[in-house]
Amino acid sequence: MGESRRRLLRRGAGAALVGAGGLSVGAGVLGSVGGDRAGDVAGDPSALVAGSLLGVAESTPGAAVEAHGSLAVRRFVVSDARDPDVVALADPPLFAGLTDRATLFATNALVVAYDPASEHADAVAADWSSALARDEVVLGRTDPETDPLGYRTVLVLDLAERFGVADRSALDGSQVFPETALLRNLEAGAVDAAFVYRSMAEERDLPYLDLPARIDFSDPAHAETYASVSLELEDRTVRGAPIRYAAAPLTEAGREWHDALVNGTDRLRRRGFTVPGEHPRRVRVD
Repeated sequence: MGESRRRLLRRGAGAALVGAGGLSVGAGVLGSVGGDRAGDVAGDPSALVAGSLLGVAESTPGAAVEAHGSLAVRRFVVSDARDPDVVALADPPLFAGLTDRATLFATNALVVAYDPASEHADAVAADWSSALARDEVVLGRTDPETDPLGYRTVLVLDLAERFGVADRSALDGSQVFPETALLRNLEAGAVDAAFVYRSMAEERDLPYLDLPARIDFSDPAHAETYASVSLELEDRTVRGAPIRYAAAPLTEAGREWHDALVNGTDRLRRRGFTVPGEHPRRVRVD
């Protein structure tokens, strides 16, 4: 089936929504902390966090929070475009060159969230892999060059194709959004479904479909399988691995907020993150 008028309209709706938020790929958002806009509280340390951590970071008092894709966060810091007191990322290897130690504090899983108001909602819920292969079903995702969710989406489909679960061609015609805007566009009807972290879907009370553990990057028992897929990016090669979140204070001013974030086990679990029993845990970053 050729590209439908409906898809073109939906693309326009998505572009309009992203533009209205003043966002572009690689851009992020300022979050509110303790009821105040980020940066409004004099003397608060600054926190630069992964887009999927925005909600939990906002609910952790005591910092001016700004969220972007984790790769974008890293580039901001390396280029001196930002000088945060704390950094929290969705892939620990991205800390290399920023600090020599970071604190692991949560894990996650990749899922398929969908718009319950979409005319294709029933088809996605019944068989997401077949639904996403159809031209009229529009998939949303994020940019692999700016955040781990983007490259994990490509890698999950590589694994899915290998195991006969789905076809990588589901990426054809997909719409790419900043991580901080992806679910807003799903809720607005710009796309029918999106690959997201489980925590993102649960935070916004969106229906979602779990993926098999051998492809969803949630289970360390499948680490060898995850590592069998990789993706070449502009400045690095990324390899599949269990999803892990880590944080590090880059200044002494950021230490208190960092400690509050990584020790907020109940807060994290309420928002759909998994906190393994041995977390938080300090690790070396190579």
